[in-house]
Amino acid sequence: LAIWYPMDGRTDKWQLYFSTDDSMDGREVLDYYRTRFQLEFCFRDGKQHAGITSCQSTDFRKLDFHFNASLAAVNLAKAACKRLGITYSISSCKSFIHNAYMLERFICVFGISPDPQVIDKLFKELILFTARAA
Repeated sequence: LAIWYPMDGRTDKWQLYFSTDDSMDGREVLDYYRTRFQLEFCFRDGKQHAGITSCQSTDFRKLDFHFNASLAAVNLAKAACKRLGITYSISSCKSFIHNAYMLERFICVFGISPDPQVIDKLFKELILFTARAA
């Protein structure tokens, strides 16, 4: 049994973690749970947003590639959010990428070649618009 409690001394936020392996100390139990939940969140996001369950092949090599591609997409989205400094959310990340694509598309289709400072301002304002709202 490992008991985690917040550093501010609150007793209403304690969490209990259990393990049947007697040789593990409390830190190991906590590390295993944290790792497990990170994996579960990755699979959840892969199912909901990256199409991990959409492959209809029965070939193990194709299934393996599909699963790896879906999980890689989730991890790349997580890394991109971290790099851009926005709160991680697959839906925010998808909105961010969609907005960036649409802005690039408008500029390309209309043949606009505006001032780079204006483009930077547009990108910051329009691309992060839905990321902030979510």
